[in-house]
Amino acid sequence: MLHLMYLLKPTHQAQRDMTAFWQWVGDRDRWFYHTLAMAGDRRWYIRTVGNNVHCLEHYVSFADEAAWGEYRRAVSALGKDPAWEKKRIEQDDWWEILDARLLNDAPLIRS
Repeated sequence: MLHLMYLLKPTHQAQRDMTAFWQWVGDRDRWFYHTLAMAGDRRWYIRTVGNNVHCLEHYVSFADEAAWGEYRRAVSALGKDPAWEKKRIEQDDWWEILDARLLNDAPLIRS
């Protein structure tokens, strides 16, 4: 399984109105992923200790590399629609992407 992780720092606008921010996050999550069935389990975490405290970690899981590739192609195709892209870049008002990573499950044998 593959996991895409984004580290997101809320903007000053978001910090001034966290209620509006979380409403926007929920709305965006539903809007962005509603046609991306290959994007599996989506999780949101708030960092409470360590570097980048109060930033968000967002994880999206994919069954395998083929599903990840399908996701990338789909997002690329959606981005060619000016209305979709205009809505996508609203994220710049709400967060700054500090980091992105693609993680693989470790091949541990569990007993």
